[in-house]
Amino acid sequence: MLRFMTPRRSFLKSAFAAPFLPQFAMPQPQDPAYWPRVRDQFMLAKDKAFFNTGTIGAMPRVVYEKTVEHLRKMATDVADWDYSGPDWISGYSDVPAIRGKAARLLNCDLKELALTDNVTSANSFVASGMELPEGAEIIMSDQEHVGGESPWQNAAKRHGGTVTKFQLPKPAHDSAEILAIVMNAMRPRTRVLFLSHVITASGAILPVKEICTAARERGIFTVIDGAQAFGHIGVDVKDIGCDAYVGCFHKWMLAPAGEGFLYLRSERAPGIWSSVASANWNNHDDNGLRFSQRGTGSMSLMMGLEAALDFHNQIGAQRVQQRIKYLGDYLRAGLRKIPQVKIYSPDDAAMCAGITVYGVEGVGGQQLAKEMWDRAKLRPRGSSAVSIRHCTHIYNSPEEIDKALGVVRAMARG
Repeated sequence: MLRFMTPRRSFLKSAFAAPFLPQFAMPQPQDPAYWPRVRDQFMLAKDKAFFNTGTIGAMPRVVYEKTVEHLRKMATDVADWDYSGPDWISGYSDVPAIRGKAARLLNCDLKELALTDNVTSANSFVASGMELPEGAEIIMSDQEHVGGESPWQNAAKRHGGTVTKFQLPKPAHDSAEILAIVMNAMRPRTRVLFLSHVITASGAILPVKEICTAARERGIFTVIDGAQAFGHIGVDVKDIGCDAYVGCFHKWMLAPAGEGFLYLRSERAPGIWSSVASANWNNHDDNGLRFSQRGTGSMSLMMGLEAALDFHNQIGAQRVQQRIKYLGDYLRAGLRKIPQVKIYSPDDAAMCAGITVYGVEGVGGQQLAKEMWDRAKLRPRGSSAVSIRHCTHIYNSPEEIDKALGVVRAMARG
């Protein structure tokens, strides 16, 4: 990994430093002293609240600084690179430090993990690299992101197969019901199941472990879309038991945009061809490297990614997840007190975390999103004609959510 002879801007030397952490060794999700200090590690303007992590996360200051530091180094000292030391560009090397940190969070072997540009690329690598028999069926829910379903639509057309969508309840409230629906959609000619871990349009957390168990018993290849899961809720790919898991770092993990990953279970990886081929296209000893090699990329973004992983680990993955869920539960509890509000996320608290989709009777989704900004400088996402998607993360606060609830109450009164 490239290191620079510049003054060290270590996270541990910042305000989020060694004296800070012991004082709050076991902070609770609602701790009024700890989380404002975490918020201070972000460059977000104090008079604005960002609630659209489901699209892109806000970078912590250290992530921004590490990215820009490397960009500056490239601009000023690239002549120092003689190819004999660490790489100054990405897309070719195995970057074991970064892959290792991500692999530990996912609970997989480093060689099972590839670094990609985003979720769509990772998913496309699997869909385009798989050999499907003519007539093969690919199944997925009717609530998948277009970037998730399109690679499989393309694969089905190419190989003479079909894509079948099963309907999930809107909103989904019962994990057992979801499992039954997915199992009923599995047929003898089904070869692939593609499914989101967390539904982007509702925030519903699906029972992917039980679903993958049922699919494996039937010989079905499972691909789980973790775009809205990794960094948001706990993800253990070995426990889930999927064949492939695709995700990104630039949403809930707060890395720079353009950073994704592909986990391929070692037993299944040899059956997936390299669709972007470079020197390691046939390296089946390290399939993660095989799918990471995609030509020249930005090592500056990789530096930002590593800083984001370090930031996440320093706070603690479980602590981050608990804070996200605490804020999501706080928002939903407030919304339920407003009669004119309809919540499109699950009622079951175990099926929800940091994504809440809701609307106000008689108010359009885009209008509600606009009012949030115009009245209080709050930025959720207008997700449909009738609803907004409101994401909570560690840079948000109960006070910001109270402001949002105030806007909702005002709109509900008309």
